[in-house]
Amino acid sequence: MAVLELRQLSLSVGSTQLLDGGSALIAPGARVSLVGRNGCGKSTLLRAMAAETCSAGRAADEYFALTSGSVSLGGTGSGVLVGQDEPEWEALLGGWTGEDEESLRAGSLEDALELAESLSADAIEGADAWRELLRRAGGALGWSAAEYAATPLGELSPGCAKRAYLALALLRPGVDLLLLDEPTNHLDLPSVVWLQHALIVCGKTVVVVSHDVEFLDAVADHVWEIDADEKCLVSSGATYSAFRHARRVAREQQQIAYEAQVEKHKKVAHAAKALRAASAKGSHFAGTDNDKLQRDFKRDRAGRSGSKARAMEAVLREPKLEAVVVHRPLRIVLEPLGTGVDSTMSLSEVVLGYDEKPLPLPPLSLRIDAGDRVAVVGLNGVGKSTLLRTLTGAIEPLAGQAHVGRELRLGNLTQAHDSLPRQQTPRAHIAELLQFGAFDAGQELIRHGLTLRQVDCPISELNPGARVRVLLAGFAARSVNALVLDEPSNHLDEDAVREVKASLSTYAGTLILVSHDRSLLRDLHVQRIMSLSAEGLNEVPSLDDYIGRIERAAADVVNRRGGLQR
Repeated sequence: MAVLELRQLSLSVGSTQLLDGGSALIAPGARVSLVGRNGCGKSTLLRAMAAETCSAGRAADEYFALTSGSVSLGGTGSGVLVGQDEPEWEALLGGWTGEDEESLRAGSLEDALELAESLSADAIEGADAWRELLRRAGGALGWSAAEYAATPLGELSPGCAKRAYLALALLRPGVDLLLLDEPTNHLDLPSVVWLQHALIVCGKTVVVVSHDVEFLDAVADHVWEIDADEKCLVSSGATYSAFRHARRVAREQQQIAYEAQVEKHKKVAHAAKALRAASAKGSHFAGTDNDKLQRDFKRDRAGRSGSKARAMEAVLREPKLEAVVVHRPLRIVLEPLGTGVDSTMSLSEVVLGYDEKPLPLPPLSLRIDAGDRVAVVGLNGVGKSTLLRTLTGAIEPLAGQAHVGRELRLGNLTQAHDSLPRQQTPRAHIAELLQFGAFDAGQELIRHGLTLRQVDCPISELNPGARVRVLLAGFAARSVNALVLDEPSNHLDEDAVREVKASLSTYAGTLILVSHDRSLLRDLHVQRIMSLSAEGLNEVPSLDDYIGRIERAAADVVNRRGGLQR
């Protein structure tokens, strides 16, 4: 079993120090949530741990520098890193390299498993467990065995590829440590709930980075927080919500104590100053030759005043409490333009598809009026993103009619953020989009959480969370009156998600949302929840009923017969 230990770890990227002397230890089977603000180094720390512990997954990485300290994994097992990027099938399934990578992606997952089984007994055990899991998840969670048997790995949707990769990592014999970087991104809600249950019962040691609070609360029993201000690693044996509450209380108490100390020092300094003045005045008192008694009294009292002043000044030299570092909150202000008569979006008997290939769905009809708030849920690969692209006019339907009102000013946040010009800088993009000067464009971006370095680097070099902020800055400045959001909480840290929720909750325009984030769906109080499936587009009675059915199905799949429990 894996015992993971970090000893005095110092980590940097370029000239930026991320961690200075971080130490932590987790016991076998512990599940750790690794948290911190965007850019604090969570993904970098996972890669550093993977470089020392992983036999599969993204282990080699020259992006960071481990300047001192060590990472060790006790026991005989190894680790797997599941990153945010495209899954590394070569490493997980048997070590394909070079020109073999292209041939691997040209075949299906079933083809790759058959080849791996011919090379390794461990692969046989993992493949058998995967087939059993797939059989059970097919009916309960909508996983398609036919898709994994017929679709090339390189053509699987991001969600289908991610859940298969996660399942194989969970089922792989000899793997005791799972390093998971935003594992719920791109997963549908049934797959998120399955993963939540699977991580609890699998018995492996887990370190997970996620901004899904409900997921972390269910999964994690320990917390590691990277404190970006102190460059340190804070460790706690608590659930994530309990840790957040304790940190918030501690910060409030620290601030109260700091303010009390400041007030005390003001009073002491004022009193010491008065005593010093009295001491100086008394020590220089001359009096008359006939009044030596008064002169001696004045000078003696001056000496005592000076002693009192020195004692008080010693208090001022005691170690001072640190003030709580208050970060300027991210502010996203979405004020839509008004709407007129032609402000609806609608589909009428539309056949969804792309490249002249229809999706296996019946013709769909939907009408969304100005100010409606609609959420679309459904399984990975069913066509939710294609539905949004067709609804907004980004692609044409293969049959039927799609209408976008002339008075709608759309803000379209897609999962791939493909509307952003990759070679431009955010400053140049916003300046061109909004006809702003360079300075005003930069200020708008900084107000939405970008650093000065990010404002002036190519968009292609930004992490996904920063790209989301660039898009939101453009939406806010354009006063869009219809927001189309495909997984808006992906890649954002907790502060940004909280602000997105606050902004969307009061947003007066039309809102169309695809999300697997249960807390986001609950907090936005959408008017309609539409489920897209092979039966068509149907309204869900309630969110709680929908989630309840998924919870029961996922719990049934994840049991001993599913091969996950030890």
